[in-house]
Amino acid sequence: VHQFLHNNQLSILRIIIMAKSSTILVATLAMAVGFMVFVISQIDLSIYSQSMHNSNAIGDAPWEILNNNTKSDKNGEYRSNNKMNIIQTGQQNRIVTNDNNIHLDEAILKTSNNNNDHDQSQATTKSIKNSKIKSKTKIVAITDSQYSQIALSWHRKLTSLGYTTHTIAAADDDSLTYLRSQTNISVEPLLHPQSSGWPVARGKPQELRRRIFATRWVYILGQLKLGNHILLTDADNIFVRYMPLEVMEDSEYDVFHAHCGDFPIRFLSMGFVVCGGMAWLRSSEGTVRYVASILEQCGWGGMDEDAEDGDGGAGDGMMMKAKAARCDDQQVVNSKFFFNSLNYTWDDEVTRPKLEQGFWKGESSGRSLVTGHRFKLWSVDMCYRGPVNGTFGRCPDANVNWVAMPTNTMTSEKQLDKVRDRKLRVEQWFRFCRNGTSIGDGGFQL
Repeated sequence: VHQFLHNNQLSILRIIIMAKSSTILVATLAMAVGFMVFVISQIDLSIYSQSMHNSNAIGDAPWEILNNNTKSDKNGEYRSNNKMNIIQTGQQNRIVTNDNNIHLDEAILKTSNNNNDHDQSQATTKSIKNSKIKSKTKIVAITDSQYSQIALSWHRKLTSLGYTTHTIAAADDDSLTYLRSQTNISVEPLLHPQSSGWPVARGKPQELRRRIFATRWVYILGQLKLGNHILLTDADNIFVRYMPLEVMEDSEYDVFHAHCGDFPIRFLSMGFVVCGGMAWLRSSEGTVRYVASILEQCGWGGMDEDAEDGDGGAGDGMMMKAKAARCDDQQVVNSKFFFNSLNYTWDDEVTRPKLEQGFWKGESSGRSLVTGHRFKLWSVDMCYRGPVNGTFGRCPDANVNWVAMPTNTMTSEKQLDKVRDRKLRVEQWFRFCRNGTSIGDGGFQL
């Protein structure tokens, strides 16, 4: 804002001088104040745009991932001490993860392993493995006390479909206690309960939501470093069938995104938007770089100063003893596409999502030349976000659809509480778009 005023002070003065009466002057000042409110509301994007819009070279990235303590096994897969901290570099906090020998400030993305250089394509697919943990996909939904019943139903539904690696990450003490009292439920805290960022769910509603949305990426970063692939979902996402997680694990991609209808609206001009609460992320070097860039933009303060292995540090196999982050992660993730700050390239310009393709978009894929990660967008039929009774006269293909994220309920009831609203969304989804299919035992019975 200060830079904006400095650059435009002459123009502002001219406007004031041109005012020929006190009435015009007051009106002019009111317009100026209104404009400044708009500027401040856009500050997260304007600052980011100035610093990142032209970041086409790796050396322009405001964060880096370094390593001093990496070993590779006979298959070239990484094993590390999974230690993470923050160092001060110039005027910026830079995230440092001591596990993959990656230097993002070099002109060409390289991964150093026993003094042998690897090109970008190799860096993209390298897995990060802990010697004690086998790589697998961990399915995670985040909740606080308001959504704990919804998260419980989500967990039971996935169990009924045949999944076994799903867990709930609780953001406060009440939800953690409630879910631990349930039978056959996997639950863990989003951060170490002795963290400075605990409880994550606190503050006024907007503050609370942004702390949860941002801090879930702190959790994800720690899990990726432990060797776990992550399927991140919102607790109210509806899984309608079992799909083997090997579909993603055996693919060439590091990150899968879901189309997100028409939100955030400010990014729709690029032809698509992706969801913050539905994504698959591989435990790979490129993905760690990608997640680190999200946390950098969210202003994450890093690990607590007293975090050590075995005491909530990144290497203890469970919880991160860390500070909370704060941002709307869906805004952040989409801004990276909108401003192309990660220098995204698309594999096929024909399938690249565009406005003229309308709502029902197919699959598309590409890569980031900054982080090296390969990404894919699921088709809208695969992961649907839209009205509970379908969009433009049709529902997603029942033979393809895996996850539904209805955005509304069709009811005359007013002021529904969160639990009732989500229950209705599920019931109406199966009524309108799943041909009356029963959700069966273990479904969303609240």
